[in-house]
Amino acid sequence: MFLSVKQKTVKLTQTIKPSQFLRRDGVIDNADAKDTRTITVSFASEEPYERGFGVEILQVDNTALTMDRFANGLGCLLYNHNRDVVLGHIDKAWTDGGKAYANVTFDTDEMAETIYQKVVSGTLKGVSVGYVVREYAEIPAGETLSMASGTIVNGPAYVASNWEAMEISIVSVPADATVGVGRSEEMPMNVAIKQLEKKEGQTMDKEKNVAGNTDAVEAERRRAASIAELCRHFNVEAGEYIEKGLPLEEVQTKVLTRAAKTEPPTATVEVGTDEGDKYRDAATDALLMRAGIAVEKPAAGADALRALGMRSMMEDVLSREGVSNVHRMSDDEMVRAALTGTGALPGILSNIANKSMGKAYEDAPTTFQYFTSVGSNVDFKEASQYRLSEAGELEEVKENGEFKHDELTEGSAKKKVLTFGRSFTFTRQMIINDDLGALTRIPALYAAAAKRGINRLVYKELTSASNYSATNGNLAAVPAAVSLPSINSGRVAMRKQKNLRGEAILNVVPKFLLVPAEQEFLARQMLSSTSDPDAKNSGVINPLMNSMQVVSDAELDAIDAKAWYLAADPSLMDTIEVTYLNGNQSPTIESQIAFDTLGIRYRIYMDYGVTVLDTKGLYKNAGK
Repeated sequence: MFLSVKQKTVKLTQTIKPSQFLRRDGVIDNADAKDTRTITVSFASEEPYERGFGVEILQVDNTALTMDRFANGLGCLLYNHNRDVVLGHIDKAWTDGGKAYANVTFDTDEMAETIYQKVVSGTLKGVSVGYVVREYAEIPAGETLSMASGTIVNGPAYVASNWEAMEISIVSVPADATVGVGRSEEMPMNVAIKQLEKKEGQTMDKEKNVAGNTDAVEAERRRAASIAELCRHFNVEAGEYIEKGLPLEEVQTKVLTRAAKTEPPTATVEVGTDEGDKYRDAATDALLMRAGIAVEKPAAGADALRALGMRSMMEDVLSREGVSNVHRMSDDEMVRAALTGTGALPGILSNIANKSMGKAYEDAPTTFQYFTSVGSNVDFKEASQYRLSEAGELEEVKENGEFKHDELTEGSAKKKVLTFGRSFTFTRQMIINDDLGALTRIPALYAAAAKRGINRLVYKELTSASNYSATNGNLAAVPAAVSLPSINSGRVAMRKQKNLRGEAILNVVPKFLLVPAEQEFLARQMLSSTSDPDAKNSGVINPLMNSMQVVSDAELDAIDAKAWYLAADPSLMDTIEVTYLNGNQSPTIESQIAFDTLGIRYRIYMDYGVTVLDTKGLYKNAGK
């Protein structure tokens, strides 16, 4: 925090107007765009503004100002704060010396070109930023504070110590600073106020949180809340009415008149404007079913939306967001508007990608999960997995005798989690071509590949020569094909394994017979036959019948088609562990709007590692 004295946070009991959508004017710093169509604007400073509750000062640095809406290509340059008139995009935003700057690039459509030429010629010089304040620091009268930029603040004043920039506009007529332009954002109605602690020898009235009359402030709170609720119901922007100070009755008339002229929504499913989650669920399941993916329990309304193609779905989404003239938009205009709106369409498409990925990962044909254990690391640092020796046997304690102290012998294995991932893009062309198959197939392919990657790494660790030796007692002295005698030799060797101190016999029982695909038929025959397959007399019983589970995987063929293995139950004996970051056993998929391709870029990744914890529960025969 930039303040030169300590602070503590208290909650404001009254409402102050800056908790709604506010606006400040800025300037165009550099309009010499040449061929780049990019200009630099200064949209915020630490200059004081007079508000209804007192003097407001914005703290302009990276600790106080949030500009997440301008990141990842999501920030749009508007005209006169009209979200239906997008002039371009915000490339970069930063703070320096108590000011906030942004590089903005104009589009090439007719409207953007017109405004761009007026900016370059100097006809339009005004810039305005819309913002929301989350938290203030109160500076009482008589106090003087120094900002990090060098600005000196004299009380009484309120410093915005936690605020968010929402949008940047080129404006034809810069507005009065006290007049805001609203959006249908659900912003908190109260703002926390930080107050300065008492200085030595100085008193301060802690009850006086906000300058002004309490009754008046409370009345304003009720008016703003009522208008906001009314506008939400009719999908109308509330900020303008709130900031202009219009009475509730007048707003009701304006909203009802506007609603009567509004185009009806194109969707055939009844979903309220305040039920965005229900709509996204219905649209997600509808598009999944249209792509040929079975949905066990479709969300309410999904059947009604199932017939909509991508263009019709985008029209429906934009209509629900209050965008007019959607039927007259070109494909490119509609894609841009749908991707840069409230996030409904990107959310729907991401839900589809997630569900496709999850099902594909679950169904991927792998075998490592049968004989490995699952572990979890809290971070990417190397962690030790301790193996404690079995306790020594209890010894007789004679009358008045002493208990003998026993020491536990430790061994450990090092395990580490790594990140594996890829990225792909659901392009503008795919959206326009209504290629839902690409959105479902591509995440599914990467999800299956992720699981196969774990499978491959497990078998690589299983077959590592460093795990087996005569010294470890887990390597067959004579290579042999799968047979009852060779399997039995492995069983005996595992039963004879001793603990870390070399005293107690562990009696490890193998649960899995791991074989290459070429040997699967023979292995199953050996363990499922009621009689000994190699005996001359068919009446000789098979003592190993159903004693183990056969696990066959072609990864073993790729490494060594002759070698086979025995493995203990991982719940009873440490063998091989697949370690996940924070226990997350499925891939993560994330998305962002891709400016370069006008689509949605996805990245899929998993954090995992594979470690051989103990070799006593593993046995290898080189085969023949």
